[in-house]
Amino acid sequence: MINSSSLFHFTSEFGVLRQILTEGLRFSYCYEPFGEIVAKQGWDIELKRGDKVLNCDGIAIPMISFCDIPLLRTREHRKKFGDYLIGFNREAFINVVNATKYMLNPVQYRCHPFFDEQLEELSIQKSCFISQIESSEIPIGGIEIIKGDKRDEMKFSNLMMRSEIREKYKEEIQRITAIDSIIGFSKPYQGKCGDDYMSEREWRIIIPDCNRPAPDLGWLKYISKEQFEYYKIKLWDNYPSELYLHFDCVDITSLITHIVVSKESERNLLIHFCLNKGDNVFGYNLSESQRMKLISKISSFEQIERDY
Repeated sequence: MINSSSLFHFTSEFGVLRQILTEGLRFSYCYEPFGEIVAKQGWDIELKRGDKVLNCDGIAIPMISFCDIPLLRTREHRKKFGDYLIGFNREAFINVVNATKYMLNPVQYRCHPFFDEQLEELSIQKSCFISQIESSEIPIGGIEIIKGDKRDEMKFSNLMMRSEIREKYKEEIQRITAIDSIIGFSKPYQGKCGDDYMSEREWRIIIPDCNRPAPDLGWLKYISKEQFEYYKIKLWDNYPSELYLHFDCVDITSLITHIVVSKESERNLLIHFCLNKGDNVFGYNLSESQRMKLISKISSFEQIERDY
């Protein structure tokens, strides 16, 4: 089988896997270098430190990453992303996530310059739609008459928090979201140092810029790798709950197909955790039958490599 029927989310630590099981999957900002035009998203700006122009060619996008590599072929993948994972039924997971305001899709790998040019054009179009929405909400007389915090209310990030604005500009928002899906699910087939990105077989859940859970949790445009590291920590500290992926009215134990730890000894620790009724799973207090169902999905790479 070339593709697994599950989508796997890897992590490098047992403690992080346990945290995921307790609280759920959490969005992380991922820095993606696109080139200056795409990174600016149509902004006519240039950032400097002293006389030096900063290399701000990236966008940080909130996402959760997965892969669909069959378990027995994940040895190289695990060297990079860790020996712990949680797997989800792919088809059921697609239906559940795409019924929310988020988007789940496999990454589209690009190599021809044509696709980079298309991303540049789309980024400029997105900027035009955002400018159209912002300018339409400015009162007659221009931005100069807006005082204090009222000026911030005209910004796209705050306008998207208002339901009447989302309804008024429904068509423009749909177009922005379509552009976000093309940019957010795009990645070069290899890195600048020759890293083979295609072998990662990545899938992503992304938060489109229009569907941000809070004004400050949109895409971070035109930033450098250095700036990204600073903002990433700041956003996690300020928004501890908004970055979690929650499922309403869904039996999470039916979505989960695998919970895999590195060593067999860690498997026993995880079983004990799942049996503890005082511990939530994905933010929910599961019944005894659900907990037993979850335990049946726990295995270890130590056992998998020994038996298969």
